[in-house]
Amino acid sequence: MRNDITKKINKKGQKANKIISVIKEFKDLLNSNVLDIGCGTGIISSNLSKYFKKVYGVDVVDNRIIKEGYIFKKVKNEKLLFKNKFFDVIISNQVIEHVNNPEKHLSEIYRVMKKDGICYLATPNKYWPIEPHYYLLFLAILPKKLANLYLRIFRNKDYDAYLFSYGEIYKKLKKYFIVKNLTKQIIINSNKYYLESKYKIIPRFIIKLIPESLLNYLVPSFILILKKK
Repeated sequence: MRNDITKKINKKGQKANKIISVIKEFKDLLNSNVLDIGCGTGIISSNLSKYFKKVYGVDVVDNRIIKEGYIFKKVKNEKLLFKNKFFDVIISNQVIEHVNNPEKHLSEIYRVMKKDGICYLATPNKYWPIEPHYYLLFLAILPKKLANLYLRIFRNKDYDAYLFSYGEIYKKLKKYFIVKNLTKQIIINSNKYYLESKYKIIPRFIIKLIPESLLNYLVPSFILILKKK
């Protein structure tokens, strides 16, 4: 059990480093108030607190392993319990595919983000062959009924996520935000951005040659920076 927790802390620590390495190119970390939506174990929020002015974490359940360094607030749904234009930086890391109301999730991010703020949003690609939560081939592209049947057979549960293609997520985001897709840049500079090994399947020199419109079908996840229109 202790080894599992250590592995989880190390893995989440790498993800925190990736997030920090991206955000610092857009914001002054030490002067930024941060909201980590869906903070889960609290490992990433705690790591972020070492670099940012103040960090808040929210989630619908309290499953925290680490509770130090940040302020936690439990929420009931996508509604964020903060005043308008409160945060310099908002992080939605692998969250939007799990919420019941993605539109509300995005409108709340927009509401609590400062005019010159940014949002780091990462979400899995539905066209990546292996679904990242249950590790089953092509699960994410199946219609809901077939996905539920597939998952009941292999995991004895219903499918509780909805993954987006780049076109689908961009359509939702562009209502509120200017979208900067950093996925290609981050894969090419994988060491600089502490990228996980799953992104390194395709050699970097090949990635450079692939148009972004095609690459959006070939990557495991999208990493995006959002700014208010």
